[in-house]
Amino acid sequence: MQLSFPLVLSRLISDSNSHSGFRIVIAMSCMFIPALLDLQFGFFQQSSLAVSLSLCLGVLASAIVEVDENTKDRQKFIATVIACFFIAASSVELLLPYPVIFALGLGISSFFFMMLASLGMHYSRIGFGAILIAIYTLIGHQEAAAWFESPILLALGALWYGIFAICWSYFSPNRTLREQLAQLYYAISRYQRQKSELFDTQKGNSREAIIETRQKLAILNISIMARIETSKNMIKGQYKANIRQKELTILNQYFLVAEQIHERISASQYLYSQLENTFGRSQILEGFHQLLLQLSDECHQVGAHINDKNIYMRSKRLKWTIQALSDQLFLLKQKLQAFDDNQEAMQALQAIYDNLHGINELLISLNKVKTESTALVVDSETQIKQPFWKVLYKAYEQKTPVFKHAVRISISLVIAFAIPTILELENGFWILPTVLFVCQPSFSETRKRLMLRSFGTLLGIVLSFPIFFLLPNATPQAILMVLSAFLFITYVRTNYGLAVIFITIFVMILTNLLSPSGIEVLYARIYETLVGCFLSFIAISFIYPDWQFKRFPSLVNNHLLNSSRYFKQISQQYQFGKSENLIFRKTRFNTFKSDASLTNAWQSMLIEPNSKQHLKREVYALVNRCDALTCYIAALSSHRHRIDSRSDLAILKQLFKMTSEQILYTYRPELKVIDKRSIDINAFQEYKDNLSDEAKLIIEQLRLISFTAMDIQSLLKIIQSKAND
Repeated sequence: MQLSFPLVLSRLISDSNSHSGFRIVIAMSCMFIPALLDLQFGFFQQSSLAVSLSLCLGVLASAIVEVDENTKDRQKFIATVIACFFIAASSVELLLPYPVIFALGLGISSFFFMMLASLGMHYSRIGFGAILIAIYTLIGHQEAAAWFESPILLALGALWYGIFAICWSYFSPNRTLREQLAQLYYAISRYQRQKSELFDTQKGNSREAIIETRQKLAILNISIMARIETSKNMIKGQYKANIRQKELTILNQYFLVAEQIHERISASQYLYSQLENTFGRSQILEGFHQLLLQLSDECHQVGAHINDKNIYMRSKRLKWTIQALSDQLFLLKQKLQAFDDNQEAMQALQAIYDNLHGINELLISLNKVKTESTALVVDSETQIKQPFWKVLYKAYEQKTPVFKHAVRISISLVIAFAIPTILELENGFWILPTVLFVCQPSFSETRKRLMLRSFGTLLGIVLSFPIFFLLPNATPQAILMVLSAFLFITYVRTNYGLAVIFITIFVMILTNLLSPSGIEVLYARIYETLVGCFLSFIAISFIYPDWQFKRFPSLVNNHLLNSSRYFKQISQQYQFGKSENLIFRKTRFNTFKSDASLTNAWQSMLIEPNSKQHLKREVYALVNRCDALTCYIAALSSHRHRIDSRSDLAILKQLFKMTSEQILYTYRPELKVIDKRSIDINAFQEYKDNLSDEAKLIIEQLRLISFTAMDIQSLLKIIQSKAND
């Protein structure tokens, strides 16, 4: 497929990552005005080029920690960033002549800056940025300059970028939100395409193939939940800034529809292997396969329309497929009417069709989005804010991951500073930024960063050789430095390995322009990077190691608790009617998020050393069953509606209660009455006589949920007994 230059340019401009890159190019280019005009500032002893470079460093650091927030909160954020940058840089300049005091201050300040993550993601960014500024100030320290020069210039650079970003976002306030929503629909599209393989007759539906597909779906769900959470937080922030934004109202509707589509595509109405056994010889399953593929294409188109600021229009092809599959289902139902053994499978197939038809209806609703008729629904609950010191003490008392990581980083940075100081290595402080970027809260994340950082830095250093030889003048090096910053910001969120290459080139050029010795320190940079990576690996392995198997009990318990609440919300709506109220949406979100956290922990565990992968087979089975429980409950939710028949409702209320208790017993086994009989298949089968087809389908779904909960309970007992051995 060939793309025209205007289309490529349009996509490049509409991409939020490239958009941020263009923003930093303009902001950083303005910082070279003192160097271009050779302006001399009486209170600065540095040259005009050094002044421009320090301002550029402040711009880049501010861009790294930038958040997309409403104007009011962004102003507070920028003010806090500037204050932290100035304090961090000043501390370095004042304490550097006293190595022992500096090391002590570095350890203490790093600990408290990293502990800011306990207060939220925004504070985490500020803490990281402050430490980064301190390290870059250390690397670029000039003894001839006054102590206040670098702190002031770094703060001014951060201030300029903050003001520039506010003005920039004024003309496109929802650009990043559009990008996130587009990525959300792309992720949903990938999920649907993967799920279509469950109905692909050519690939077959063996038990192993189904398990493999379900595992891939669980992994894809991680990305979807990350996008949902980010989009929700952005909408909340923009809503606080201006409730009357017409564009935001439309984007919020796209978000609400995405939540409902995600619930429907996650649903599992029946055992797919039994569908293959029953309908494998007919073409009906291939029809479902094609419908899922078309729904996947439609969701991708929705994402593209959001990104390009166009209104989505449903394709006619999807309408034809929906009607054709409906006709085929009707003919198959007529054909199998005389065979009682296939009626249950036929009802399940009809339920799957109804669910997919519901996704089609949600897509149709996007055609009718109007700013006047769409209500803005956001998470408006008020959180109780605790005092700053109380939050930090609670993190210390509970030994949270944030506390452990703060201890790990502070100790590692002190050691990274002590190595070049004790060994008297000239320009040996490159170890510190390597430690800061590589050492992550978990072993798996650190291991990933370790390889990417090592190869990225080494490749960036190698690429710096020809730059210094072929471009000895300052002007072309400065242009290439700005280009490196653009590419770093463009790729830092999507390709960390590539971003490391460009940030390495950026820093190498910057240090070479400050003191023309870039070629001399290239070899030192290589072994300093390797030392930093090795130090990070040792730190994550021995300083408060947070192995995943220790997290599983709390993660499973949290997921089962959320699943229980989700199920109760659904059972109430079968009695009182369907509702997408705020409480239900929060409960659903928490359930899927906890499910994604479990899968993510399992994926992280596979990267850890074999000696730390305790009860690997049992944990894998447990994660799969927990994901299946979520999918079965989601199927029950996708068909929720008020039951009008009193006789059906009376029986269903009993079964809802029995199933709810069964889920409860998975995470609160001590509540189970000793002499109470375990639920069995007859407890569901005996209620199916004289009930409507829709009630029978609900009972079958409750049976799947109950037996999955029982499997989870059995697995938990096995894991607990083996762990105690």
